[in-house]
Amino acid sequence: MARPRRKNPYLAVARRYIDQHLPEFRGTVLQVHQLDGPPDAPRYAVTAELCTADACPHQIPAEDSAAGRCDVAVCPLRHTVRLLFDHDGSVVQVTRSDLHWR
Repeated sequence: MARPRRKNPYLAVARRYIDQHLPEFRGTVLQVHQLDGPPDAPRYAVTAELCTADACPHQIPAEDSAAGRCDVAVCPLRHTVRLLFDHDGSVVQVTRSDLHWR
């Protein structure tokens, strides 16, 4: 039988940061990505996306955009926040944009 997946500790830190500093992103789906780079570079990125469209002009279903599965790279109706974490789990950079981070 397979082991249950361990929850990424950066998700809890990111959720707490978003709840405190970015209340418009409360309840959004968070996606964690491990980053490559030199030893002093950020190690993880956590992204949250929020679509403000009532009816998507790109015909993306609302449940897909809410889950971060929108394929449109740049959309003025999307609000995105990307948190970069260092190896110790501290937020080192916050980027707001309309990009779909992959």
